[in-house]
Parts: sequence; structure tokens; C-alpha cells
Amino acid sequence: MEPTGKSSSEKLKVALMLSILVNATLISVLILNPQRPEVPSSQYAALLSQNQNLTRTVNSLKQEFTILQSQLSYYRSQAEYYSRLSRSNNTAGSAKAGLSEINIVAVNQAIGSLGEVAYEGVTMTAHVELREGIGRLLINTRPKIGMDLQTSANTAILVAENLTGRSLRNTDVILTVTAEREIEVVDGPSAGASITVALVAAIRNQTIAPTVFITGTINPDGTVGKIGGVLEKALAVARFGGKRFIVPIGQTIAVTYRAEESHPAPGLTIITTRPESVNLQEYLKKEGYNIEILEASNITEAYGIVLSSR
Repeated sequence: MEPTGKSSSEKLKVALMLSILVNATLISVLILNPQRPEVPSSQYAALLSQNQNLTRTVNSLKQEFTILQSQLSYYRSQAEYYSRLSRSNNTAGSAKAGLSEINIVAVNQAIGSLGEVAYEGVTMTAHVELREGIGRLLINTRPKIGMDLQTSANTAILVAENLTGRSLRNTDVILTVTAEREIEVVDGPSAGASITVALVAAIRNQTIAPTVFITGTINPDGTVGKIGGVLEKALAVARFGGKRFIVPIGQTIAVTYRAEESHPAPGLTIITTRPESVNLQEYLKKEGYNIEILEASNITEAYGIVLSSR
């Protein structure tokens, strides 16, 4: 994960440098031709188009960089934990059978009409089945989904065992994630909290309301970790018809990037971006959606909200 994060950071730096150079060129063209703005009009158009494209690229890279930072932090914490712990220390128990289903939400990477990378929230469904077995974790995605669930699901099993007091050493966990179309999900760890809740529900033979969604990584101590793309996910949940969206502590406020145009001189347009904080619930209300945004610091809190939503 670290090389990818470095690559995104380097791309972002290059895009910002190019944007600055294009803006500087626009200004210099105007200064050098104060009396004859009609002469370089074709240059203005070309540079303005380049500036707009670079602005879109910068916004896209900022989103990607935020998501990758969240993933890198998560995987580091998992590596440190599993280097000290082996699941072989669990006490074996009787096999457990159970079924559960939960809606999950993630960020999909899509290519825009102009070739730029864009990000959108997507909803999927996770099905958990517990069968008598030997403690295997079996993962299936339909259709093919670019999503790494192995680490999150292993941690989810550990947390579910600790929360319920039931060992799954003699139980096979079958996790199936389904989507309406083939997608390229870029933040697999954010499904960890949802999978944990689904596992607990399967162990306890409880059902999960289809109108409640959870996003967040799951840590070995049961805490829910922060994720990227929370605004895109919230929009996807609202469009799906969700009534409650549980997010990690502190993430009811999201940061988005707004493009702004300025016209310092006739014929000159400069496009810049600036970060803007938005309240998820207020934002969705303005968009016409009636949805409740709730925070959870750990899986016990999240599960309590899920039960109260039935």
C-alpha cells in the first residue's frame, strides 16, 4: 500500500505544479499583451482548457490521496497487531450455524467523460453464512469487485468472537458480497465495521434492518476507524433509500473541494480549488433526502444502533 500512497502524492504534487504554471502563463500573456488582447485569444482558450483539466485532475488526486492515507493507516495497525497475535490462542468451541445480511457502501473509481478519474459512492450487499467447519474464511464477490476483504474479515471474526464470547474455531465463515454491476472499489477496509455487525447478528440469530448502513474500518480492539469518501458514501446511501447512516466518530463533517473561477482581467479566467467542510445531514437535507447520520466509536455502539433500527 505504501508505494501506491507515494505515487498518488507525487501525482498530486505534479498536477499542482502544472496548474500553477498554467495560471502563471495566463497572467504573463495578459501582461505582455495589454493593448492587444485579441491577438492571443487562441492561446487564452488553450490555456484555459488546460487549466480546467488540471483542476479536475487535482480534485481527483486529492480524493484518491485521502482514501489511500486512510487505507495505509489501517493496514499498518493490522500488521502491528497480527505480528503479536495468533488466532490459534482462541479456545475451541462448538460449531455455530447462522445467516445474516447487511447493506454496505464503498467508493467506486470511475472514468469521466473527459477521461478524468472520478469517485462515486456505491451500495452493495454482504451475506454472511456460518457453517460447521474448521475455522476457514471463504470470500466470494459477485460480480467481480475490486475489493480486498481478507484482512478486514479476519479482524471482524476476532472482534465478533470477543463481543459474543463464542469461538468460531470449528465454524467456517462464508462471506459473499454482491453488487448490481462490476465495479472497482478503492476502499475495501471501510466495510470492516459492517462485516463485524453482520457476523455478530449471524451468531446471535438477529436480523439487520435493510435501511441502516455502516461505514468504518474495524480494529482488533473493536473500535471503528475513520475512512475516506464519506460524502460520496452518504449520497449513495441516501439515493438507495437508507434512513440511518452510521459513521466513525468525527466524520459527520466531511471535506469537499469546490472549484472557483476568478476574472482578474478581461479575457482571463483562473480556476482554483479550496477545501470546504460540510455537515453530512444538512447537506443531504438540502439535496432532498431525509436520513439520520449517527456516529459510533466502537462496534458495540454501532450494533446497538442497528438493533434500535429494526
